[in-house]
Amino acid sequence: MLKPRDIGAYRDLLVLFTKYARKDFHLSLSPEDIVVNDEKSPEMEPDVARRAEAFAKALKGMGPTYVKFGQILSTRPDIVPAEYIAALESLQDDVEQFSFADVERIVEEELKVRISKAFDSFESTPLAAASLGQVHCAVLRDGREVVVKIQRPNVREQVKHDLEVFADIAATIEQHSDIGRKMNLVGSLEQARITLMNELNYEQEARNMEILRRNLAEFPQIYIPSVVHDMTTAHVLTTELVRGRKVSKLTPLQIIDHDYADLAAALTKAYLKQICVDGIWHSDPHPGNVFVRDLEDNQAEVVLLDFGMVSRISREFQDEVIKLLLGISSNRGAEVADACVRVSEVQERFDANRFVREISALVATFHDTDVRHMNVGQLIFTMIALANNNELKVPSELAMLAKTLLQLDGVTRRLDPEYNPSAVIREYAEQLMVQKLVQKFAPRNFYPALLDLNQLVLDLPHRTREIIDQTAAGRLTFGLNLLHAEQFLAGIHKIANRITVGVIIAALLIASSLMMRVPTSAQLFGYPRIAMLGYLAAVVSAAYLIASTFIRDRKDEEKAKMKRK
Repeated sequence: MLKPRDIGAYRDLLVLFTKYARKDFHLSLSPEDIVVNDEKSPEMEPDVARRAEAFAKALKGMGPTYVKFGQILSTRPDIVPAEYIAALESLQDDVEQFSFADVERIVEEELKVRISKAFDSFESTPLAAASLGQVHCAVLRDGREVVVKIQRPNVREQVKHDLEVFADIAATIEQHSDIGRKMNLVGSLEQARITLMNELNYEQEARNMEILRRNLAEFPQIYIPSVVHDMTTAHVLTTELVRGRKVSKLTPLQIIDHDYADLAAALTKAYLKQICVDGIWHSDPHPGNVFVRDLEDNQAEVVLLDFGMVSRISREFQDEVIKLLLGISSNRGAEVADACVRVSEVQERFDANRFVREISALVATFHDTDVRHMNVGQLIFTMIALANNNELKVPSELAMLAKTLLQLDGVTRRLDPEYNPSAVIREYAEQLMVQKLVQKFAPRNFYPALLDLNQLVLDLPHRTREIIDQTAAGRLTFGLNLLHAEQFLAGIHKIANRITVGVIIAALLIASSLMMRVPTSAQLFGYPRIAMLGYLAAVVSAAYLIASTFIRDRKDEEKAKMKRK
């Protein structure tokens, strides 16, 4: 419900989206607005590009929550046109810095020590500034080079307030708008709220880094910086300094000089394992958060940064994601549609056959696309648009998965312009399934069942003795609870009566046929009178049975229709 105290914020958002979103954003949920093809993107229209720049600038001026919102929008091609994506991507790095005085105050309050005591040196100029914090290079007393991420002053309170405003608006739109309901605005915003609040807890980010370091240990080409726990709190995060080049800054000459195709494949496999086996993944792999570090012997490795945005899904959801990705990579649209339905909330007007046809056509079109323009994340966003149009409420986790794969595709394309994600998915599928089976049949998964079996064995002698005693005493009874028992018994009686009349008719026919052979002086129409009377009785009974059946069934149908109304 909208609150009077937030009228100013509602007004600002209304002006912002009336000026830009109403005209330029794809709010019709039409899947035709997102086409998976092999054609180059058209040139930007000057007026749309100018509006996109103005929109990004307006978000910057409205605060960190709106900047983060713009960053999320930049990964949603199902909603935001290409001109806006280009403008909003600048929000990843081009954010206003806050003063070093605030940095010094926050670090000293959090670490309970002066900066000069904790660090041998601490650069006053930030290495980078983001929507929720900024990063400074420093050197510890033991000589280790580190980066220190400091949270913006009072940003938590501001984000919480802004999220409340967004939640009020989302609930109102979803309540009064068919588009809002189909897009599951409230669910998407709740997912964003959880993600943002986790991003604001640097201790949680440190735990995420440690978890993913362990989970990705089998990939030597993927590196995650270590955390300096003694220098980490909820508002300050200290990690080792890793020198390398941002993927977004790689020049064509560097890509030609180094063969990064293996890195692209390793990165895709690492993400498939995170999503489909571990159920927890780094969900913000935009090119600015991925570095390439050159090693000896002309080797290189990918360095992942910024683990504030991490997503989690259940084991059941993981299984459906595997089926979905394998269906996409193998051009099996029906399996993709089935997986989407199983993870979604089916609405009343859902047409399963239509949805399967549309998804199958979409997946087939994807496979006809040139490998240089394939994008699994964009395909999933299109699939979400189709689901929305077909009365399926898709979980927000699927949109986060699509966002991750869309960003991952941008990184792998930078590393290898000829990269084919579908081929890597198919090649890695067998190893992925082995890992899933090992996970499912791990002994710890059977512990609850073993405890239940143990309790059953312990209770069995006592329960058996009770049954034997009650049987011997004649007190053993069985209860059968039938729903709508009266209607059920009435139906049984009706069937029994019809069978009885049918048996009588058959008996009359058989008896009359036998009597036809018995010579008698009493005849009717030249035949034994008793036999003819038997035939007549059978005909009358059959006519009565047929007529009563039709009349009774029609009355029952009318009663059923009245109940449904």
